[in-house]
Amino acid sequence: MKKVLHVTMVVIIGLLVLSVAGCSESYAEKKQAMVQNWEKSTVQSKLATVEGLIEQGDLQKAKSILNECLEIEPDSPRIHLLIGSILFAEGHIEQARQSFLSAVENDPELDRGWYFLGSLAVVDKNYPQALDYFNKALALQPSNTDYVISVSSMYVETEQIDKAQQIIEAQLSRHSNDLTLMLELAHIYQQSSDMTSASRIYEQAQLLHGNLPQILEVSAYAYMSMGRWNTAAEKLESLLSHYEQGTEHYNVTLRSLAMASFHAENYGRAIDCYDELSVVYREDSEIWLGMAQAALGLDKPERAVYCARKALQYKPGWSKAQNVLGGAYYVKGDYQESLNSFIQLTGNDDYAAFAWFMTGRCYRQMGRIVDAETAFKRAEELDPDNEMIRTFIKKTVKYL
Repeated sequence: MKKVLHVTMVVIIGLLVLSVAGCSESYAEKKQAMVQNWEKSTVQSKLATVEGLIEQGDLQKAKSILNECLEIEPDSPRIHLLIGSILFAEGHIEQARQSFLSAVENDPELDRGWYFLGSLAVVDKNYPQALDYFNKALALQPSNTDYVISVSSMYVETEQIDKAQQIIEAQLSRHSNDLTLMLELAHIYQQSSDMTSASRIYEQAQLLHGNLPQILEVSAYAYMSMGRWNTAAEKLESLLSHYEQGTEHYNVTLRSLAMASFHAENYGRAIDCYDELSVVYREDSEIWLGMAQAALGLDKPERAVYCARKALQYKPGWSKAQNVLGGAYYVKGDYQESLNSFIQLTGNDDYAAFAWFMTGRCYRQMGRIVDAETAFKRAEELDPDNEMIRTFIKKTVKYL
């Protein structure tokens, strides 16, 4: 009986040992799995932090955390994507490319990876390659507006304007009020010199979305390129109201408004704009010249003389300003000063014909008939196709 009991105890102890050994092994595996899961969850938490750091511009700290995460998950597409985005921002193009390639190799359906690779190809001006990458991103996320526009822009760069237009129009058929898509389509029309269609879309966008700066700005410059200066000035006036006086955007818009107003023959508004700009940019010769030209438009030659001289003060020998100064003196009736200005331009290839023409007019006003005739003939020789010079000379010579 004792022997049987002993054997039984040995068997039970053996089973217990085996049982404990089995439990111990299972526990170790579970512990390892728990550690791995914890590490992965920690990585995900850190990546969320990294994205915030990148938005704040703290790239060095973000990169440090990402390197730690990479040791835990070396094949993580998201980690490689974030590292690549930092390298891209830092200008390390080739290193960024390798990170993005690693991201899409580990996850071929990572649309952002393909999109960033396309962006790098754009930097390289390899537009066919960029188009291929952008198309892969778009195939994965067909409704992503950024991808649609990127594909469209590459079609434009590769001179496939029709395809660019088609892809935007297809997206607009599903999202008819999408402002970004509308502005992109208008831009495509501009690229193909269809300014009528472009302006039509800009007007539709303004009706749908109101006087937003992004609409007013592009439409104003489109109208300027069409020579529709009054409409451009209206858009710029509305755009100006969005910016605080004295800010960079305000001053840039004010300068454009001055030019549009001048070409629209609204010389008073042009002078007001240039006058305000001259307070900020005292030594900007372009502003002083613009004010001089506008003053001539208002028949204020004395102010035109003053402003043209200011332009020459800050840009000595500037032929364009010298030409306006000569014109201002002529309108003022100071023919000797006008003559002095235009004589300085008779050796300038761009202004020689007009300068000889105006010296002739000055000589005529001063009663120097022979000198006037010589100057007029010289002007006609230099620019025989100039209708104004030719017509004036025929009448003047006959009169003389």
